[in-house]
Amino acid sequence: MSVSEHEPLPRLHVRLVQEWVGASVYRRGQWYHRQGRVLHARRQGRELRALCQGQAREPYRVWVRLDDHGIAEASCTCPAGRQGRCKHVAAVLLLWVAEPEAFPPSPDVAARLASWPRSALVALILGMIDRYPDLEAFIPLYQPAPSLDTRDMDKGSDC
Repeated sequence: MSVSEHEPLPRLHVRLVQEWVGASVYRRGQWYHRQGRVLHARRQGRELRALCQGQAREPYRVWVRLDDHGIAEASCTCPAGRQGRCKHVAAVLLLWVAEPEAFPPSPDVAARLASWPRSALVALILGMIDRYPDLEAFIPLYQPAPSLDTRDMDKGSDC
């Protein structure tokens, strides 16, 4: 059962965030939250997604899945974030506690990209490769599904 982007998610309390990450991690997450280190916060169904600027050059990607009881699971791309109990997750959760409106609904990436024209998708991929050159190695590995577009079937058909 999917959750509408407009269905309210559970409100969390500071105590639940403290219990999730632990006292010392909570204090560090508090500092990150107060410093405005949580960026591009958004909501996709029951997931909260955001970037959190840590000490690394690139911000860490954080996601938290909520259920009817609170925090179901979380993750962060930082070295300590696999179990979702790092200071970056704490900062994102504290933003949710303080300002849930800071997480506007956002359609999932596949839905957004499906509406883009081919030229925009190519430009996006080239821009990603420009920023992250290692991504180019994935291109030969990708095998697109055969097209079912009727325009393709009409080309060269004698029927």
